[in-house]
Amino acid sequence: MRIAYVSHVSSRWIKQRPHFLSEALGRIEGVDIAFFDSLFVKRGRLVRDQRLSVPVRHLPLVPQRLRERLKAADALLSAVSALLLLVLWRPHVVVVTHARHQRLVRVLRAARVRIVYDCMDLNREFSDATQADIDAEHRLRAAAEVVWCSSAAIADDIDSTHPGTKTRVVRNALDRTSAESVFAAPGAVEAGAVRYIGTVSEWFRFEDVLALLDAAPDVRVELVGPADVQVPSHPRLVAIGPRPHAEVLSLMATSDVLVMPFEITPLVLGVDPVKVYEYVVSGRPVVCSDYPELAHFGSDISRVAGTEPFVSAVLASKGAPGRTQTDVRFFVDQNNWDTRARSAMGAL
Repeated sequence: MRIAYVSHVSSRWIKQRPHFLSEALGRIEGVDIAFFDSLFVKRGRLVRDQRLSVPVRHLPLVPQRLRERLKAADALLSAVSALLLLVLWRPHVVVVTHARHQRLVRVLRAARVRIVYDCMDLNREFSDATQADIDAEHRLRAAAEVVWCSSAAIADDIDSTHPGTKTRVVRNALDRTSAESVFAAPGAVEAGAVRYIGTVSEWFRFEDVLALLDAAPDVRVELVGPADVQVPSHPRLVAIGPRPHAEVLSLMATSDVLVMPFEITPLVLGVDPVKVYEYVVSGRPVVCSDYPELAHFGSDISRVAGTEPFVSAVLASKGAPGRTQTDVRFFVDQNNWDTRARSAMGAL
């Protein structure tokens, strides 16, 4: 089976679900897959030297931020991209990841290509979502043969709005090879190093982090990943930006505590965070803002609600021993991308 995985996330963005899942699909016997993204991307926010293990191709899709202003160009370039995809890859199945691909899908369906929607978020809840985006996703959900849902909350939402659409919960997961590299050389824990890995955006609870820094003079907090909001100024709060995935894994393994302080917004309620899987496999203590989608992590993480419980949980976790390799390996066996990819293919 030939699959085209068309992602709105660049192949050189900090490594996320589309990268891992497309690579895992490519490891399934009988699957031939290529990763497609947009030719037009803000290069200043990309990770240097990141390469996927599947072929990468670029399509002339209009960037999301310009689609409303360039509607005619968007329609034209979506059709051109669909034709390029059909000629260059000849896929049996096309996986798309965002409402922006809806025009692309219309052309592909006319060519009798099977469509899968890999839905990673409750997209209408993003602050920049327009009514046009919401309408496009509505049509995309209806057009897909199956929707892979990264969380149970997303599947429930689709079942309520499109009861005839087939859904499969395909949660996020871990890259086994990267996880095993952490086992091999975990590194020494840096006392007082509290780290957050991932995008820093409007849902990040800076008040929790600042309260922690006020309560613990020996703590420094590092934010590892791109930021699209202003980071408050504090001498022990450092935004170090995106880093290659191997370096990110090393930073996690040497952290005293790993955190995910989030506002529990309607958008966050639909998120099954990749970072938490990687946090767990690092073996270090993990403290997260609590919401229902995190329940499946069980005792592998600490879930808290509010600033004071967050500060208390982090301080209680400082200097704590990590999880045993036996426990972590069991977690990896249950939650790796190859397992998720087989589940995703099973829905086809």
